[in-house]
Order: sequence, then C-alpha cells, then structure tokens
Amino acid sequence: MTKTEALTANPTTATAATATTATASAATAGGAQDRPVFQPVPVWFFAFEGLMGASYDVIKSSHYGWVFLAVGAAVNIVLARTVLRGRLKMAKAMLKGKRTRMLAIGLIALRVGVHVLFGAIGVAATSGVAHVCLAVLMCAATVGLLAFDQRVMLRALNAQAQAAPAAGPAPAVPATTAAPAVPATTAATPA
Repeated sequence: MTKTEALTANPTTATAATATTATASAATAGGAQDRPVFQPVPVWFFAFEGLMGASYDVIKSSHYGWVFLAVGAAVNIVLARTVLRGRLKMAKAMLKGKRTRMLAIGLIALRVGVHVLFGAIGVAATSGVAHVCLAVLMCAATVGLLAFDQRVMLRALNAQAQAAPAAGPAPAVPATTAAPAVPATTAATPA
C-alpha cells in the first residue's frame, strides 16, 4: 500500500499527517523569518565604488592617480570574489534596481554640473588639492547614497522574500474520502 492510499484509507491519519506537516512548515517559516534572506554589503565596501566615482579627480590630482585607481580596482575584485562572496546576491539585486541606475545617472549629472557651475562662475579646479577635495566630495556622496539605497532595497527585498513563502502554494490536502458504500449483501428491509 502506498503512502497516498494509506492516508486516504484512514482519515484520522490523514488529518494528523496534514497537521504535522503544517506545524513543521510553520516552524520552518518562523525560523526563516528570523534571518533575512539578503545580507547587507558592508558600507566600507562602497568606498571602492566611491573611488571609481571620483576617478576623474583622482587621475587629475596626480600623475600617479591611475596607479591608485588600478590598485583600488584590484582590491575591489579580490574582496568581492573572496570575503564578500556570499553577499554578492545583495549587490546583484541592487544593481538590477531602477533606483541604483538613477543614482549612477544622478552622480554623473552632479559631476558634470559641478564643472559647469565652476565654469559659469569663472573658477576651475586646476590644482591637485582642488581635485582631491572634489574626489573626497564625490566619494562621500557615492558612499552615502549607496548605503541609503542598500537600506531601502534590503527592506523591500527581505519583505518580498518573506512574503513569498507565506503566499506560496497551499498545503497538500488529502483526497476526500467517500462515505462507506452499503455492502451489496445486505438488503434493505421493506417498509
């Protein structure tokens, strides 16, 4: 006799098995809600993205600025592939978001806007110190915006991931048992 036949043959066993399955699912779901699905990327990691956002000013600040950027890019790749390997899921989810793309476009517009504004008022960032100041400003803006975006995305993604199992498929319901048939050997008494 298969498990399905055994469950349909004995309705009390089927109810108990369904209750046990529901209890186990609830315990698993309760444990899954305690731990978020997406783990945050450390804020210090966004400094590498900030460095790339400030790369124009870093290169302009010194003749060896490109070496600093190359070392930063190499360290970024090594850390992303080793230490932060488990958190790449969050980073990929962030990069797919419309808000993150808008932040990137906004940072580029800010950079161009600063140069246009400086040109309009007759000031130019020509010294190394001015470029370092602009680089620090761009890096800080990038890190701050990415940290904020991550916090918003984490809240949304974890809420969505925790709501998905709750709204998932309904638990298996055992087949309805038919009423016992009247045996053919017993005759009904005439009234």
